Amino acid sequence: DPDGALLLEPGTLAALGAAAGDLVGMRLTADGLAVELIGTPAPAADAGARLAGILDPDEPTFFAEAVWTACVDDPAVFTEPLPPLCEIADSCSLAHQGEWLAPAGFDFDEWHFDRGCAVLALRHDLDPDDAFALYTLIKLHERMALVLLSADADELPQDVTPDVGEESTEPEPNPFLELGGEIGAALADPLLAQLLLAETVDTGPAAAAALGLFAEVLEPKVPRAARVAFRWLRAVAHERTGDVDAAERELLAAESMNTDWPPVLVDLARVASDRGDAERGLALLRRAGVESDHPLVELLERHRAQPRRDLGRNEACWCGSGRKYKKCHLGREELPLAERVNWLYAKACHHTLVSGWTGLLSEVSYERGRYHDPDGDDPDDPLADPLVLDAVLFEGGAFAEFLEMRGALLPDDERLLAQQWLLVERSVFEVEQVRRGQGVTVRDVRTGDTHEVVERTASRQLQPGQLVCARVVPAGEVMVFFGGIEPVALHERDPLIELLDDEPDLVKLVAQLTRRFAPPTLVNTEGDLLSICEASVRIGDPAGIQRALDEAYDRVDGEEPPRWFEHVITDGLQRIRATLVLDGDTLCIETNSEPRMDRVLATLARLDPAMTVLDDDRRPVRDTREAAKLAKQLPTTGAGDPEDPEDPEVAVFLGEFIREYETRWLDEPIPALNGHTPRQAADDPTRRGDLITLLDSFPAGAAARGGMDADRLRAALGLR
Repeated sequence: DPDGALLLEPGTLAALGAAAGDLVGMRLTADGLAVELIGTPAPAADAGARLAGILDPDEPTFFAEAVWTACVDDPAVFTEPLPPLCEIADSCSLAHQGEWLAPAGFDFDEWHFDRGCAVLALRHDLDPDDAFALYTLIKLHERMALVLLSADADELPQDVTPDVGEESTEPEPNPFLELGGEIGAALADPLLAQLLLAETVDTGPAAAAALGLFAEVLEPKVPRAARVAFRWLRAVAHERTGDVDAAERELLAAESMNTDWPPVLVDLARVASDRGDAERGLALLRRAGVESDHPLVELLERHRAQPRRDLGRNEACWCGSGRKYKKCHLGREELPLAERVNWLYAKACHHTLVSGWTGLLSEVSYERGRYHDPDGDDPDDPLADPLVLDAVLFEGGAFAEFLEMRGALLPDDERLLAQQWLLVERSVFEVEQVRRGQGVTVRDVRTGDTHEVVERTASRQLQPGQLVCARVVPAGEVMVFFGGIEPVALHERDPLIELLDDEPDLVKLVAQLTRRFAPPTLVNTEGDLLSICEASVRIGDPAGIQRALDEAYDRVDGEEPPRWFEHVITDGLQRIRATLVLDGDTLCIETNSEPRMDRVLATLARLDPAMTVLDDDRRPVRDTREAAKLAKQLPTTGAGDPEDPEDPEVAVFLGEFIREYETRWLDEPIPALNGHTPRQAADDPTRRGDLITLLDSFPAGAAARGGMDADRLRAALGLR
């Protein structure tokens, strides 16, 4: 393996007396891997012959697979030091490439090519001829990319293709390019042209330059029917370098070559959309034969300006031009800026999805979906979550790139609004007032600024006093939320503000905001992570161990076989820490955490040094989802009904227990109060508001139903 490495302890080779050029081998021994200095290797002819006899004449084999197969056939074949595998292969005239081994004379280049064609055919459901053409053009593009990548990155051409009508130097005859010209005729099929772009997608400068060079060199060599595809590829190359004006010129030139070629028409429709011309965009999409449920069609349909109903076609236009309405603004009406806000945002989202941000989108999507429950109601596609795209747009920089690359196409008022959006930071807001179905008043916790936000949907769920993380941005004459509204728990407020103040990495930000989806971590009453632990040990002295266990643990009276409990007091109640049952010379232990099991086993080793652990099974129960799955696997015990909470005696006991717990709670550090106790927060004017907010989230009076009562807590803290 040319990229492999073996890390050894310092001084290992010196201790072996190895020098440069010596062979070092590894041997598997009873103590593990051993490194040895090899003198003269044993003859490798037998090993080479065995490897050759294993190989398929039509397919290469992994070196490791061939070696292990040879070992199965003859376990002694690699027990003596032999030369390196590549030298064994060379000595037997076997072909090898990287991790592959093949018979003598095997053509790896042809095999790789055939394999590449087969993969494309399977991936895109292509016939063999189309797969052959597509793979050939992909390899040609790769060659051009390598040429440009080998150049100094600072010397890459700024204009990747000449403008229409500009003279270009005719390349010298090249058989491979001539073949590419012949095969390039296949790109007259829009599907193959789009697949070529998808298979070579990369938005770096070198990749865009390679795409432009590829299209420029092959366009004059392909039949006329296919030239529209190469002119389209030149437009894409210009777009990827940020020259949208040149890209639009190339698209218009391509349209003149073939007025019905769909990829060109769709890209021109996107340009029309960026310019705010929904009618032209829809007309282009209709010519392209795009279905009515295409995202761009739906977007443009939502933002068509309707003709004015107060003017007839032949009346003077409202703009004062003196021309008839039908000759002036009919069909060219423009929506108010407030009604185009979602359109502007959608344009930026589309740019992010098609312009090289897929890696970052995948990383953020993975983080957002970290706690996704495949059996739950959560959406399967994290990209459907508004936070994912919005974080990549603003914290990730995609929106700034969109404005830089395509801002020149936007209407002036949209471009100005987009520039304002770039100045708005995500922040934490407290909801002060709610107007159901209309909007909310929020206060920025970081700056103290107050905003009146128009929000019809979320205003039906938000409550006064609630904390949310969002971006509040201008939308014409009003303010709106964009990028989702993330609820923020009181104890998460300060860490989130600290993170936002530090201009966080967007993945860390999304991880912080996603923690609310994490299923609760299950712990026992001592704070240990919950784990179902069962162990059995063989006791050396069963009679003697009973006396020792009686001293260390609490024996259950009248139980056969004998049973012991280890008890612990938490929250004023005695609880079982571990259960031990002795059956003959086997002692079975059950606990609900690994630390508890470790303590019991350590105690048993002290009580009976001769004991032997027969089995030690530990099944972590990390969260409620794992607990639910485990509960389905466990047998029902058939135990009697639980105590009835309505029973007067039980009710009195529970009431006393809850009041004792409330009394202790008043003096315990609370995460939501930044580690302060409720009494400390009540005495601190800067913390009292957080305490009131926390108590407002508790049930009170009859709603408490035997649990902690916010009214009692307020009275105890003097907050009534």
